[in-house]
Amino acid sequence: MAVIIVLLDKTQFLLMPYGTPDLIILILVFVGLQAWWIIPLSKSKNKINKRDKELRDEIKQLEKLFKK
Repeated sequence: MAVIIVLLDKTQFLLMPYGTPDLIILILVFVGLQAWWIIPLSKSKNKINKRDKELRDEIKQLEKLFKK
C-alpha cells in the first residue's frame, strides 16, 4: 500500500493513503458549490420577505383608510 508521509514534528509522522488530499479537495469543492447557489437563494428570500412585510403594512393602511 503506497502512502504519503507528512512531517508533523521532528519526531512524529502521519501516514496518509494516496487519494486523501484529492478527497479533501473534492469535499471542499462540493461544499463551495453548494454554498455558491444556496447563499444567493437565502438573500433573495430575505428581500422577498422584506417586500412582503412592506406590502402587508400598505394593505393595512389602505384598509384603515377606506373603512372610515
